[in-house]
Amino acid sequence: MYAFLLGIHVGLAVLALLLTLVWAAFVVTAKVGPGRSSRLASVGAIASTGLVGLTGVVLAFAGGFATKAFPWIGLVAVAVHGVAGARSRWFLAADRKGAAIAAAALQVVLLLVAYGVMTSKPF
Repeated sequence: MYAFLLGIHVGLAVLALLLTLVWAAFVVTAKVGPGRSSRLASVGAIASTGLVGLTGVVLAFAGGFATKAFPWIGLVAVAVHGVAGARSRWFLAADRKGAAIAAAALQVVLLLVAYGVMTSKPF
């Protein structure tokens, strides 16, 4: 069961990263506020990242990693990713493209840092 859940967790993590990159590309290339397809990418990125966090917490307790710091760092990254995603969409809708790009970049950086911490498990 642990291996199955780990496979789901990894697959969702890759999907979250891809959808976040798609959202960031929409933000960078947008001429006006978010369109339908960009909203779908944004919501998909936030939702899949939330599912990654949920499966990560389950794996942390099932695998005996709950006392380590890295699962909780990942959970914080997931929460901040969601907030940054919502702010990025809001900024884009308000025609504040620079702030929207910064928030989308923060999303990408958070996922890359979380990926690095999860794969190396330094602490």
